Amino acid sequence: MMQTLSREDQTVDTLDVLTSGIDQLKEEHAELKKKMADFYGAAKIMGRDPSVTDWSNAIKSLHTDIVSFMEEMEQHSVWEDQVLFPMVQEYTGKDMGPVAVMEHEHELAKMNVQRFLEKSESLSAAVSPEQAQEAASYLLQAYVILTDHFKKEEEVLFPLAEQMLTDIEQFFSL
Repeated sequence: MMQTLSREDQTVDTLDVLTSGIDQLKEEHAELKKKMADFYGAAKIMGRDPSVTDWSNAIKSLHTDIVSFMEEMEQHSVWEDQVLFPMVQEYTGKDMGPVAVMEHEHELAKMNVQRFLEKSESLSAAVSPEQAQEAASYLLQAYVILTDHFKKEEEVLFPLAEQMLTDIEQFFSL
């Protein structure tokens, strides 16, 4: 037997999905920011210890960590890109609003991470301090971009989305 939902029930279901999605993004931010702090710490000291002449193991380890981090970031971004960003764009505009800036930040961060991955993969068996620092510099840039990006999401986008949900709830409770 098939049950049909009223418009109000569908709206409640949609609001529940959006609310739980925003809550999930907030939780993921905490986890991702912890991992970002870890890779930032590793990138910051890369090539800086004068007693280390070969940084290949450190670069390989960081490479592995970054691949894992980026997989998590991609999963995190799916809901933002498919649901949250389009929902907010309906109210703020597509080309000039905060979402356009945040999408650009996504691309800049990905570009810097990709540069690190490419650089780290192209290094020879022995990695000099200078090579390690150059590769790590891309991650340092990505960290700055992502830190600012997450801050904007938490201070602008999430409150805006929550206000929109409140407005929708109030509209349908009339």
